[in-house]
Amino acid sequence: MIQNLKMKELAEIESLSGFNMDEWETCPKVKLTMAITYVLAKKDKPDLTWEEIVNMTLDEMQGIIGEEVPKVKVS
Repeated sequence: MIQNLKMKELAEIESLSGFNMDEWETCPKVKLTMAITYVLAKKDKPDLTWEEIVNMTLDEMQGIIGEEVPKVKVS
């Protein structure tokens, strides 16, 4: 999934999350998860806002991208 993103999308995730790609494995995951979900969801829902993303549950995020939310493991 991440490997299919364009460079401009990866840069947007870095900007929104505040973490560069080299930090993604070890950084806090909440903001990174929101950023990844936002960028993925905007492809199908261009009117989606960041404010909507930050107010979603994990289940809601999974619903809008149609698969498990990246970087989050729900036990």
